[in-house]
Formats: sequence, C-alpha cells, structure tokens
Amino acid sequence: MKGRYQVYFERARIPIAAVDGLGRIRESNPAFCSVVARTAEELDHVLAEELLAPGEIEAQRPYWRMLALGRLDSYQTRLRLVRRNGTVIRARVSASVEHRADGLPWRAVAVLDEISWPVPLHGPEPGPVLGQVQGEVLRLVAVGASNAQIARRLYLTRQAVDYHLARLRAKLGADSRSALAGRAFVLGLFVPGVWPPALHPPVPRRPGDSG
Repeated sequence: MKGRYQVYFERARIPIAAVDGLGRIRESNPAFCSVVARTAEELDHVLAEELLAPGEIEAQRPYWRMLALGRLDSYQTRLRLVRRNGTVIRARVSASVEHRADGLPWRAVAVLDEISWPVPLHGPEPGPVLGQVQGEVLRLVAVGASNAQIARRLYLTRQAVDYHLARLRAKLGADSRSALAGRAFVLGLFVPGVWPPALHPPVPRRPGDSG
C-alpha cells in the first residue's frame, strides 16, 4: 500500500493482505500478521495457499485463477487458515482485484472477518447435519444435475428444490449453488475417492458444541 492508504493499512484492526498475480503475499498489515501468528517478513513472497488448511486449496484455486486472469473482480468465501503454531482459524475472506492502468490485474487485496478459532486440523470435524432430502439434493448438485432434474428425480416441486438449495447454502457457508459441492468436500460430507459422490454418515457432535 502506498501514499495516503499506507497509514490506514498499517493501523487498521481488520486483517488485510495483498497478493500478486502469482499468488504470493506482497504486503500484510499488523492485524493480518497477528491473526496468522507470523511476521510481515516471514509472510513476504510466501504463497498464500501455504496458509490454507488441508482440503482448502483445491476449493479456492479456481477462484484465484479467475482473479489472476481478470475474469473475476471480487469474490467472498469462508475457509480455514493455519497459524504458525499449528492451530487453525476459520474466517470469511473477501478478495478484490486492483487493476493496472492498462486494465490488467495487478494484485488482489484480501480482507478477513468473522474470525473464529481454533478449529480442528486433523481428524473429522463435525459437519452440518443434513436431512435425507437435503443430502440427496446436495449429491445430485455434485454430479451436475439441474434444478429440474433434481425435482423429477426426488419428486419435488421446483419451489421445494429452491428452498432446499437455499438451506444448503446457509448450512455449508456456500455463496452460490456452484460452490455447494466444493464446500461439501471441504467439510468432509462426501466419502473421498468415490464417484458418484456418496455422503458420509454425519459425525456426532461433541458435548458443548452449538448447533
């Protein structure tokens, strides 16, 4: 950050980082450094994907490519980040592209909010509890079925399919219908290495977990 934005960048309590077209962190403010438990020097030129928890890279990489190629100006998602001591935080990330004078992408600026930590890194994490119909809707979305095909297959109305999709987006933290399958894999709802997708039985929640 240069000029009049530098002071705001450094003093902001909101974690902010700038990432270049190769996915390397070029600048990070003190709030961002505190959240990931690393210094600005340690983060300089580090690939941003190295901060992601296992399973997150595959879900995020398509969006990063679109940002780098100028096909997407901004996007928002929820993901898990690994701190230097190995603990994991969950955060909402809002990324937007700054363009050069010639219109090509220059860098992406990422802002973190809604941070909660720590969350488990290894072993299954209790995922959202889905009803039988919601599970079937999610599975059919993952194989590429349209809303009309889902309605016919499950003997539902189109309105009912829309309702279940809205509920699934809320439960899985997906910003769109197309992100549902990726979020389901990240959350461990599908059995890995199986096609067509098959849902895991839900992992029992630990005592004290909130629904």
